[in-house]
Order: sequence, then C-alpha cells, then structure tokens
Amino acid sequence: MKKLIAVALFSLAATGCSTIHFDKSAPVTGQATKSQWHHNFAFALYEGSAPVDAKAICAQQSWTSVKTELTFANGLASIPSNVLGPIWYPKTVTVSCN
Repeated sequence: MKKLIAVALFSLAATGCSTIHFDKSAPVTGQATKSQWHHNFAFALYEGSAPVDAKAICAQQSWTSVKTELTFANGLASIPSNVLGPIWYPKTVTVSCN
C-alpha cells in the first residue's frame, strides 16, 4: 500500500502544467469561449479525440484564439490510468470567438 501511495504522489509531483496559445487576433472583451477535454494515448502519440475545429465551434463568428492546456485537473485525472504505464494524457482545449 505504501508503494502505491508513493507512486501516486510521485506521479502527481511529476505532472507539470503547460499551456500553448494559438492567437489569430488581439483578444476582444466579452468574447465567447468554449472549453473541452482532448484525449491522447500512449505517450501522447495517438490522438483519441477528433481534432478541435475552431471554425465549427465558433460557427458564425471568427475564432480569435485556441489554448491547449494541461491543467491540474487533467493531471489528477490521468494518474490512475498512468500508474501502470503511460496510457492516457488528457488536455483542456479552450476556443475563444469574436
């Protein structure tokens, strides 16, 4: 049991947060945003979710930025599946529309 707790704590400590921004134009106040989880597997080499289509998400509006982020919640959720090996790597994708 102590080994399992040690592995879980190490996994939690090794989980780093990262953010990548793709900006098309300057941010506008009052813009609409939509966030969703994106799933990757096997060292994040296999994409488990469909690619995020910013144009489809914004529909009639123009997208201004896309942010891909490994949040604390993503890291915490991936710990149980990654104890035995690198299996699942979720990230949060946020699309901002004008």
